[in-house]
Amino acid sequence: MTELLRANGNRMGKNRVLWISLLAAVALELFIVLNGCRQAAMDTNGYEWSLDQFYFDAGPVLGLFFALVLGMFLGTEYSDGTLRNKLVVGHTRREVYLAQLVTGMGVAALFTAAVFLAGMVGIPGLGVWKMGAGGVALSFLVSLGFNMALTALFALVGMLSEKKATTAVTVILLFLAMAAFSSWLNARLGEPELDSGIIITAQGMQWSDPTPNPRYIGGAMRTFCQFLMETMPTGQAILLANQELPQPLLSLGASVVLTVGITLVGLGLFEKKDLK
Repeated sequence: MTELLRANGNRMGKNRVLWISLLAAVALELFIVLNGCRQAAMDTNGYEWSLDQFYFDAGPVLGLFFALVLGMFLGTEYSDGTLRNKLVVGHTRREVYLAQLVTGMGVAALFTAAVFLAGMVGIPGLGVWKMGAGGVALSFLVSLGFNMALTALFALVGMLSEKKATTAVTVILLFLAMAAFSSWLNARLGEPELDSGIIITAQGMQWSDPTPNPRYIGGAMRTFCQFLMETMPTGQAILLANQELPQPLLSLGASVVLTVGITLVGLGLFEKKDLK
């Protein structure tokens, strides 16, 4: 397996899509944080700004960058005949699958670390994190965790799809679908339980009596939706960006369970796949 990882590392090192995507992700983080510095410098109302408000904002879209990289990388295994060659020389299917997964995790870790380091450019303008070093370290682990879970999902798709274009498009669409669902779910959970509108009376505009909001999610369904947000990779990313992640350790544990579970499913399916 060491040989497989070394070969994958050499391929990744020469991968232009990887470096271009990494630069784009870092540029996005720099833009977000430096824009926050600009807002803080222009503020004349005494609002209390902090690095925490902007530091994690790139997280919800970070998966899109390495989804593109991994989709292209994994898709070439079939189209270039690389996968067949690895099996012919004696590597097992399990070794091949795990080598691809570990390579993908290395890419996800690289993107996560690069964005976290890039965000520190805001320290001179916004100060250090209010959450402290421990909070930053835990947030980094949570980010790393949900990105590993996404990688496991992308690896499953990539190792079962036989066409390069199909693999790349599928992993990107899968990420976008998960991100869109998490955004919608977060918006629904943010709906107030009661609505109050404005009515026009002879005395002018007045607030109407509060009425039940039909879009509000309550009861057991609300508990379930909140659990989904805290355990889905894209949901965790949104909550972390909004500084609303209530149980980081639960989210981290969920990412570990998802990563292991998806990997076991992928290994089982890949073992049975008919490789033409």
